[in-house]
Amino acid sequence: MSEDPPLREIVQLACRAPSVHNTQPWRWRVRGPDIDLFADYRRQLVYADPARRDLMVSCGAALHHLQVVVAALGWSARVRRMPDAADERHVARVHLIRSRGLPADPAVLKAVAARRTDRRRPTSWPVPEERLNSLAAIGTSWGAQVLPVTGELSKAKLQRLTRRAATIQGSNPRYIEELDAWTHASQGAGVPREHVPERGAPGSGVGSDSPYARFPAGTLADPVREVEPAEDAMLVVCTSSDDAISRVRAGEAMSAVWLHATQENLSILPLSQAVEVEETRRDLHNEVLGGLAFPQVLLRVGWLPLVRDELPPTPRRPLDEVMTS
Repeated sequence: MSEDPPLREIVQLACRAPSVHNTQPWRWRVRGPDIDLFADYRRQLVYADPARRDLMVSCGAALHHLQVVVAALGWSARVRRMPDAADERHVARVHLIRSRGLPADPAVLKAVAARRTDRRRPTSWPVPEERLNSLAAIGTSWGAQVLPVTGELSKAKLQRLTRRAATIQGSNPRYIEELDAWTHASQGAGVPREHVPERGAPGSGVGSDSPYARFPAGTLADPVREVEPAEDAMLVVCTSSDDAISRVRAGEAMSAVWLHATQENLSILPLSQAVEVEETRRDLHNEVLGGLAFPQVLLRVGWLPLVRDELPPTPRRPLDEVMTS
């Protein structure tokens, strides 16, 4: 067995992490057994994410992917988050150590490869409360708070706040231009149109009555029609502070929830609009979280139909573009 970690494989798998609009706003520097993760501010969504919250959450997701991949390949990761107090772009320094006797874990690697952002309408099958609580506990173990949103009144508030955020953002033509620019696979990034449901498809896309519709209409067929409404279980990822490291921790928690849900055949859809707009984020902080925590991202949890077309993976930037030595 090699005494050197498979650095290119590790970083390549970490880059399978989800990111806002598939912007992949990260860079990696590899030096010996050390891997440094940097936020790439050039890939910031200026109008959707002026505070860089989504960007740092995305980097946190990549950091979590890196850690679980390292462990799955039989190594240990010693992580320092935000190691440079003068530069918030330096998200983490990870030192790799061989873990003797730990075999590779193919289940984790399979989940990393299988994870998708599926915007199609979930089925009417309810997500059992114990499963939702289990996902919340797994996410919380990574340093953020992951809370189930239960009760129709609370879920209705989330829908109202998301609709309000969409209205505010939609009134900004520069936001619309930015959104449209990232709804195409370009140079290994962005949201391909074949990953966005068609116009009028239930649950997503332009013309839908879903409060979580965001992207312009795509080409993804979503033919399922159920008499019962879709069951949307909800989680909110929040933190006790609202600094850069808190947002990174929120991204790690989101990634932990998502990979575990993937292993259980549950679908996760991140929802960030209500957190991107200051007015709705303040209401979310006060009305849903009682002023006790700062919301970072919402997660819709649901079951997708058993019979459906599998989504291909979204494109990724070339490894040599995001990794240097």
